[in-house]
Amino acid sequence: MRLETMIGAPGAALRLPLGEWEAGIVTVLREAFRFHFERNEFFRAQCDANGVTPDDVATRADLPRVPLLPVSMFKRPDAHVLLTAPLNDIELEIRSTGTGGVPSVARRDTETVSRALIGILSTYRDFFALSKGAGLFLSPSTAETPEMGMVKVFNLLNGFFDDHVYVVRDYAFDPEEAIDHLNRWHGEMTRHIIGPPFLVNRLLRYLELEEQSLKLDQDSMVITLGGWKRYTGESISRDEFDGRIESYLGITADRVRDMYGMIESNMLAVECEHHRKHVPPWCYVSIRDVSDVDVELAVGATGLIAILDATNESYPGFLLSDDVGEVDESPCPCGRNGQTVTFRRRRHGAELGCCAVSIEKFIENKQIVAECAIPEAE
Repeated sequence: MRLETMIGAPGAALRLPLGEWEAGIVTVLREAFRFHFERNEFFRAQCDANGVTPDDVATRADLPRVPLLPVSMFKRPDAHVLLTAPLNDIELEIRSTGTGGVPSVARRDTETVSRALIGILSTYRDFFALSKGAGLFLSPSTAETPEMGMVKVFNLLNGFFDDHVYVVRDYAFDPEEAIDHLNRWHGEMTRHIIGPPFLVNRLLRYLELEEQSLKLDQDSMVITLGGWKRYTGESISRDEFDGRIESYLGITADRVRDMYGMIESNMLAVECEHHRKHVPPWCYVSIRDVSDVDVELAVGATGLIAILDATNESYPGFLLSDDVGEVDESPCPCGRNGQTVTFRRRRHGAELGCCAVSIEKFIENKQIVAECAIPEAE
Protein backbone atom coordinates (compact mmCIF):
# COMPACT_ATOMS: atom_id res chain seq x y z
CA MET A 1 0.00 0.00 0.00
CA ARG A 2 1.26 3.46 -0.92
CA LEU A 3 1.86 6.14 1.71
CA GLU A 4 -0.77 8.40 0.12
CA THR A 5 -3.38 5.67 0.57
CA MET A 6 -2.40 5.11 4.20
CA ILE A 7 -2.84 8.83 4.90
CA GLY A 8 -6.06 9.30 2.96
CA ALA A 9 -7.77 6.05 3.95
CA PRO A 10 -6.34 4.97 7.32
CA GLY A 11 -9.48 3.03 8.15
CA ALA A 12 -8.98 0.76 5.16
CA ALA A 13 -5.23 0.47 5.81
CA LEU A 14 -5.82 -0.57 9.42
CA ARG A 15 -8.15 -3.34 8.31
CA LEU A 16 -5.66 -5.07 6.06
CA PRO A 17 -4.38 -8.52 7.09
CA LEU A 18 -1.38 -8.29 9.41
CA GLY A 19 1.04 -9.54 6.75
CA GLU A 20 -0.01 -6.82 4.31
CA TRP A 21 0.29 -4.19 7.04
CA GLU A 22 3.84 -5.36 7.82
CA ALA A 23 4.94 -5.29 4.17
CA GLY A 24 3.41 -1.85 3.67
CA ILE A 25 5.02 -0.21 6.70
CA VAL A 26 8.47 -1.58 5.83
CA THR A 27 8.15 -0.21 2.29
CA VAL A 28 7.11 3.33 3.26
CA LEU A 29 9.66 3.55 6.08
CA ARG A 30 12.46 2.41 3.79
CA GLU A 31 11.44 5.15 1.33
CA ALA A 32 11.42 7.74 4.13
CA PHE A 33 14.80 6.48 5.32
CA ARG A 34 16.22 6.88 1.82
CA PHE A 35 14.75 10.40 1.50
CA HIS A 36 16.57 11.68 4.60
CA PHE A 37 19.70 9.57 4.01
CA GLU A 38 20.24 11.32 0.68
CA ARG A 39 19.38 14.87 1.81
CA ASN A 40 20.30 15.29 5.48
CA GLU A 41 24.02 15.52 6.35
CA PHE A 42 23.44 15.25 10.10
CA PHE A 43 21.31 12.12 9.71
CA ARG A 44 23.67 10.66 7.12
CA ALA A 45 26.51 10.94 9.62
CA GLN A 46 24.49 8.91 12.15
CA CYS A 47 23.82 6.27 9.49
CA ASP A 48 27.50 6.11 8.53
CA ALA A 49 28.49 5.73 12.17
CA ASN A 50 26.01 2.85 12.53
CA GLY A 51 27.03 1.30 9.22
CA VAL A 52 23.50 1.24 7.81
CA THR A 53 21.98 2.33 4.48
CA PRO A 54 18.40 2.19 3.13
CA ASP A 55 19.31 -0.93 1.15
CA ASP A 56 19.89 -2.70 4.46
CA VAL A 57 16.22 -2.31 5.43
CA ALA A 58 14.48 -5.18 3.65
CA THR A 59 12.24 -6.64 6.36
CA ARG A 60 10.64 -5.63 9.61
CA ALA A 61 13.56 -7.17 11.52
CA ASP A 62 15.81 -4.51 9.95
CA LEU A 63 13.80 -1.50 11.19
CA PRO A 64 15.65 -1.28 14.55
CA ARG A 65 18.82 -0.44 12.58
CA VAL A 66 17.39 2.93 11.49
CA PRO A 67 19.09 5.63 13.66
CA LEU A 68 16.78 7.37 16.12
CA LEU A 69 16.67 11.02 17.17
CA PRO A 70 16.09 11.42 20.94
CA VAL A 71 13.22 13.87 21.49
CA SER A 72 15.47 15.80 23.88
CA MET A 73 17.32 17.06 20.80
CA PHE A 74 14.29 19.17 19.89
CA LYS A 75 14.91 21.25 23.02
CA ARG A 76 18.43 22.23 21.93
CA PRO A 77 19.09 25.75 20.64
CA ASP A 78 20.80 24.22 17.59
CA ALA A 79 17.87 21.88 16.81
CA HIS A 80 17.77 23.28 13.27
CA VAL A 81 20.62 20.85 12.42
CA LEU A 82 17.99 18.09 12.50
CA LEU A 83 16.21 19.56 9.49
CA THR A 84 16.18 17.93 6.10
CA ALA A 85 14.03 20.74 4.68
CA PRO A 86 15.55 24.21 4.26
CA LEU A 87 14.55 26.69 6.96
CA ASN A 88 12.81 28.91 4.42
CA ASP A 89 10.50 25.99 3.51
CA ILE A 90 9.23 25.64 7.09
CA GLU A 91 5.53 26.47 7.29
CA LEU A 92 4.74 25.64 10.90
CA GLU A 93 6.46 25.46 14.29
CA ILE A 94 4.80 23.42 17.02
CA ARG A 95 5.94 23.80 20.61
CA SER A 96 5.44 21.85 23.79
CA THR A 97 6.55 23.21 27.15
CA GLY A 98 6.83 20.96 30.18
CA THR A 99 7.28 21.77 33.84
CA GLY A 100 10.96 22.50 33.26
CA GLY A 101 10.04 25.39 30.98
CA VAL A 102 12.32 24.34 28.10
CA PRO A 103 10.27 24.10 24.90
CA SER A 104 10.54 21.40 22.30
CA VAL A 105 10.29 22.95 18.85
CA ALA A 106 9.17 20.77 15.94
CA ARG A 107 9.34 22.46 12.54
CA ARG A 108 7.29 21.18 9.60
CA ASP A 109 7.46 22.03 5.93
CA THR A 110 4.40 22.28 3.66
CA GLU A 111 4.37 18.65 2.52
CA THR A 112 4.65 17.38 6.09
CA VAL A 113 1.88 19.70 7.31
CA SER A 114 -0.41 18.56 4.47
CA ARG A 115 0.20 14.91 5.25
CA ALA A 116 -0.42 15.45 8.97
CA LEU A 117 -3.68 17.34 8.42
CA ILE A 118 -5.09 14.82 5.95
CA GLY A 119 -4.01 11.84 8.05
CA ILE A 120 -5.41 13.14 11.34
CA LEU A 121 -8.71 14.29 9.82
CA SER A 122 -9.15 10.92 8.10
CA THR A 123 -8.35 9.15 11.37
CA TYR A 124 -10.91 11.20 13.28
CA ARG A 125 -13.57 10.34 10.73
CA ASP A 126 -12.79 6.64 10.91
CA PHE A 127 -12.71 6.40 14.71
CA PHE A 128 -15.36 8.94 15.74
CA ALA A 129 -17.73 9.07 12.71
CA LEU A 130 -18.52 12.71 13.54
CA SER A 131 -20.30 14.97 11.03
CA LYS A 132 -22.48 17.24 13.17
CA GLY A 133 -23.25 18.28 16.73
CA ALA A 134 -21.62 20.70 19.16
CA GLY A 135 -18.14 20.62 20.64
CA LEU A 136 -17.30 21.93 24.10
CA PHE A 137 -13.54 22.43 24.11
CA LEU A 138 -12.00 22.42 27.58
CA SER A 139 -8.84 24.02 26.23
CA PRO A 140 -7.59 27.36 24.94
CA SER A 141 -8.26 28.24 21.31
CA THR A 142 -5.53 28.25 18.69
CA ALA A 143 -5.88 32.04 18.59
CA GLU A 144 -4.65 32.17 22.19
CA THR A 145 -2.03 29.40 21.91
CA PRO A 146 -1.17 29.12 18.19
CA GLU A 147 1.99 27.04 18.69
CA MET A 148 0.64 24.51 21.20
CA GLY A 149 0.52 21.04 19.64
CA MET A 150 -2.32 19.62 21.76
CA VAL A 151 -4.56 22.58 20.94
CA LYS A 152 -3.77 22.24 17.21
CA VAL A 153 -4.80 18.59 17.29
CA PHE A 154 -8.03 19.38 19.14
CA ASN A 155 -8.78 22.25 16.77
CA LEU A 156 -8.90 19.90 13.78
CA LEU A 157 -12.14 18.50 15.20
CA ASN A 158 -13.91 21.83 14.66
CA GLY A 159 -14.77 21.07 11.06
CA PHE A 160 -16.96 18.15 12.12
CA PHE A 161 -19.21 20.24 14.40
CA ASP A 162 -22.10 22.61 13.68
CA ASP A 163 -21.16 24.71 16.69
CA HIS A 164 -18.30 24.82 19.16
CA VAL A 165 -16.86 26.92 21.95
CA TYR A 166 -13.58 27.14 23.87
CA VAL A 167 -14.04 27.70 27.60
CA VAL A 168 -10.41 28.17 28.67
CA ARG A 169 -9.46 31.80 28.13
CA ASP A 170 -6.42 33.57 29.52
CA TYR A 171 -5.64 30.25 31.26
CA ALA A 172 -8.84 30.41 33.32
CA PHE A 173 -11.61 27.80 33.35
CA ASP A 174 -15.14 28.42 34.64
CA PRO A 175 -17.09 25.14 34.96
CA GLU A 176 -20.38 27.04 35.26
CA GLU A 177 -19.82 28.52 31.80
CA ALA A 178 -19.13 25.04 30.43
CA ILE A 179 -22.38 23.74 31.93
CA ASP A 180 -24.31 26.72 30.53
CA HIS A 181 -23.13 25.89 27.01
CA LEU A 182 -24.08 22.22 27.42
CA ASN A 183 -27.53 23.24 28.61
CA ARG A 184 -27.93 25.73 25.74
CA TRP A 185 -27.30 22.96 23.20
CA HIS A 186 -29.68 20.52 24.95
CA GLY A 187 -32.31 19.22 22.55
CA GLU A 188 -30.73 21.05 19.62
CA MET A 189 -27.44 19.24 18.92
CA THR A 190 -25.53 16.20 20.10
CA ARG A 191 -23.05 17.47 22.69
CA HIS A 192 -19.39 16.40 22.77
CA ILE A 193 -16.62 17.32 25.23
CA ILE A 194 -13.00 17.62 24.13
CA GLY A 195 -10.03 18.39 26.36
CA PRO A 196 -7.15 17.10 28.47
CA PRO A 197 -8.17 14.61 31.17
CA PHE A 198 -7.39 16.97 34.07
CA LEU A 199 -9.84 19.62 32.83
CA VAL A 200 -12.58 17.10 32.16
CA ASN A 201 -11.89 15.90 35.70
CA ARG A 202 -12.29 19.46 37.01
CA LEU A 203 -15.72 19.65 35.39
CA LEU A 204 -16.68 16.32 36.94
CA ARG A 205 -15.41 17.42 40.35
CA TYR A 206 -17.48 20.60 40.13
CA LEU A 207 -20.63 18.60 39.30
CA GLU A 208 -19.89 16.29 42.21
CA LEU A 209 -19.39 19.13 44.69
CA GLU A 210 -22.52 20.90 43.47
CA GLU A 211 -24.45 17.61 43.56
CA GLN A 212 -25.43 18.06 39.93
CA SER A 213 -25.51 15.67 37.01
CA LEU A 214 -26.17 16.11 33.33
CA LYS A 215 -27.64 13.62 30.92
CA LEU A 216 -25.92 14.22 27.62
CA ASP A 217 -26.97 12.53 24.39
CA GLN A 218 -26.92 8.93 23.19
CA ASP A 219 -24.13 9.64 20.69
CA SER A 220 -22.17 12.10 22.85
CA MET A 221 -18.44 11.53 23.16
CA VAL A 222 -15.66 12.64 25.49
CA ILE A 223 -12.36 12.90 23.59
CA THR A 224 -9.15 13.45 25.56
CA LEU A 225 -5.46 14.00 24.88
CA GLY A 226 -2.64 15.11 27.12
CA GLY A 227 -1.66 12.44 29.60
CA TRP A 228 -3.07 11.08 32.82
CA LYS A 229 -0.61 12.55 35.29
CA ARG A 230 -0.98 16.01 36.80
CA TYR A 231 1.94 18.41 37.14
CA THR A 232 2.01 17.54 40.86
CA GLY A 233 2.79 13.92 39.95
CA GLU A 234 -0.67 12.68 40.95
CA SER A 235 -2.20 10.22 38.48
CA ILE A 236 -5.80 10.20 37.30
CA SER A 237 -7.33 6.71 37.39
CA ARG A 238 -8.84 5.82 34.01
CA ASP A 239 -11.44 3.46 35.45
CA GLU A 240 -12.52 6.06 37.99
CA PHE A 241 -12.53 8.73 35.29
CA ASP A 242 -14.79 6.69 33.02
CA GLY A 243 -17.10 5.85 35.92
CA ARG A 244 -17.49 9.48 36.92
CA ILE A 245 -18.23 10.47 33.31
CA GLU A 246 -21.05 7.93 33.23
CA SER A 247 -22.36 9.06 36.63
CA TYR A 248 -22.29 12.82 36.04
CA LEU A 249 -22.60 13.12 32.24
CA GLY A 250 -24.45 9.94 31.27
CA ILE A 251 -21.80 8.90 28.71
CA THR A 252 -20.82 5.24 28.68
CA ALA A 253 -17.17 4.15 28.73
CA ASP A 254 -17.15 3.04 25.07
CA ARG A 255 -17.87 6.67 24.09
CA VAL A 256 -14.88 7.98 26.08
CA ARG A 257 -11.82 8.02 23.81
CA ASP A 258 -8.28 8.97 24.71
CA MET A 259 -5.45 9.68 22.25
CA TYR A 260 -1.67 9.48 22.48
CA GLY A 261 0.91 11.43 20.52
CA MET A 262 3.82 13.83 20.76
CA ILE A 263 4.49 17.10 18.98
CA GLU A 264 7.68 15.83 17.33
CA SER A 265 5.80 13.15 15.36
CA ASN A 266 2.77 12.95 13.04
CA MET A 267 1.66 9.89 14.98
CA LEU A 268 -1.67 10.23 16.75
CA ALA A 269 -2.80 6.91 18.23
CA VAL A 270 -6.57 7.04 18.75
CA GLU A 271 -8.65 4.75 20.93
CA CYS A 272 -11.37 2.57 19.51
CA GLU A 273 -14.45 1.63 21.53
CA HIS A 274 -12.39 -1.10 23.24
CA HIS A 275 -9.91 1.48 24.60
CA ARG A 276 -7.01 0.27 22.49
CA LYS A 277 -4.91 3.06 20.96
CA HIS A 278 -4.28 2.17 17.33
CA VAL A 279 -0.98 3.27 15.79
CA PRO A 280 -1.75 4.98 12.44
CA PRO A 281 -0.74 2.95 9.36
CA TRP A 282 2.09 5.35 8.42
CA CYS A 283 3.90 4.76 11.73
CA TYR A 284 5.67 1.89 13.42
CA VAL A 285 6.19 1.77 17.18
CA SER A 286 9.34 0.00 18.34
CA ILE A 287 9.78 -0.72 22.06
CA ARG A 288 13.41 -0.35 23.14
CA ASP A 289 15.40 -1.64 26.09
CA VAL A 290 15.83 1.20 28.58
CA SER A 291 19.43 0.17 29.28
CA ASP A 292 20.35 -0.30 25.59
CA VAL A 293 18.08 1.61 23.20
CA ASP A 294 19.59 -0.13 20.17
CA VAL A 295 17.80 -3.31 21.28
CA GLU A 296 14.18 -3.75 20.21
CA LEU A 297 12.11 -5.72 22.72
CA ALA A 298 9.53 -8.36 21.88
CA VAL A 299 5.89 -7.43 21.39
CA GLY A 300 4.25 -7.08 24.81
CA ALA A 301 7.45 -6.17 26.68
CA THR A 302 7.70 -2.83 28.49
CA GLY A 303 10.34 -0.34 27.41
CA LEU A 304 10.98 3.04 25.82
CA ILE A 305 8.63 4.00 23.01
CA ALA A 306 10.34 4.73 19.69
CA ILE A 307 8.29 5.99 16.74
CA LEU A 308 9.21 5.58 13.09
CA ASP A 309 7.04 7.99 11.08
CA ALA A 310 7.04 7.81 7.27
CA THR A 311 5.21 11.12 6.69
CA ASN A 312 7.81 13.62 7.91
CA GLU A 313 9.97 15.27 5.24
CA SER A 314 11.02 18.19 7.47
CA TYR A 315 13.41 16.05 9.52
CA PRO A 316 13.88 12.29 10.02
CA GLY A 317 10.73 11.12 11.77
CA PHE A 318 12.59 8.34 13.59
CA LEU A 319 12.26 9.31 17.24
CA LEU A 320 13.20 7.91 20.64
CA SER A 321 10.78 9.24 23.23
CA ASP A 322 11.05 9.50 27.00
CA ASP A 323 7.81 7.53 27.32
CA VAL A 324 7.60 3.99 28.64
CA GLY A 325 5.00 1.54 27.37
CA GLU A 326 4.19 -1.51 25.25
CA VAL A 327 2.81 -2.47 21.87
CA ASP A 328 0.24 -5.16 21.14
CA GLU A 329 -0.41 -6.78 17.77
CA SER A 330 -3.22 -9.14 18.72
CA PRO A 331 -6.49 -8.80 16.78
CA CYS A 332 -8.75 -6.04 18.09
CA PRO A 333 -12.50 -6.69 18.40
CA CYS A 334 -13.08 -3.43 16.50
CA GLY A 335 -11.71 -5.09 13.35
CA ARG A 336 -8.56 -2.98 12.98
CA ASN A 337 -5.16 -4.66 12.71
CA GLY A 338 -1.55 -3.54 13.07
CA GLN A 339 -0.20 -2.18 16.33
CA THR A 340 -1.82 -0.70 19.40
CA VAL A 341 0.25 1.22 21.93
CA THR A 342 -0.07 1.64 25.68
CA PHE A 343 1.63 4.53 27.47
CA ARG A 344 2.60 3.73 31.07
CA ARG A 345 4.73 6.58 32.38
CA ARG A 346 7.64 8.87 31.67
CA ARG A 347 11.15 7.46 31.90
CA HIS A 348 12.70 8.04 35.32
CA GLY A 349 14.65 11.28 35.25
CA ALA A 350 12.76 12.64 32.24
CA GLU A 351 10.97 15.96 32.52
CA LEU A 352 7.23 15.61 33.02
CA GLY A 353 6.07 17.63 30.09
CA CYS A 354 3.25 18.13 27.67
CA CYS A 355 0.88 20.91 26.70
CA ALA A 356 -1.79 19.75 29.14
CA VAL A 357 0.66 19.80 32.06
CA SER A 358 1.65 23.37 31.25
CA ILE A 359 -1.98 24.51 31.00
CA GLU A 360 -2.92 22.85 34.27
CA LYS A 361 0.02 24.31 36.17
CA PHE A 362 -0.75 27.81 34.88
CA ILE A 363 -4.47 27.55 35.71
CA GLU A 364 -3.79 26.22 39.20
CA ASN A 365 -1.24 28.95 39.94
CA LYS A 366 -3.63 31.65 38.70
CA GLN A 367 -6.42 30.31 40.90
CA ILE A 368 -4.17 30.24 43.95
CA VAL A 369 -3.13 33.84 43.32
CA ALA A 370 -6.74 34.92 42.85
CA GLU A 371 -7.90 33.16 46.02
CA CYS A 372 -5.09 34.72 48.07
CA ALA A 373 -5.49 38.23 46.70
CA ILE A 374 -6.45 41.00 49.16
CA PRO A 375 -9.79 42.49 48.06
CA GLU A 376 -9.84 46.20 47.31
CA ALA A 377 -11.56 48.45 49.82
CA GLU A 378 -14.96 49.69 48.71
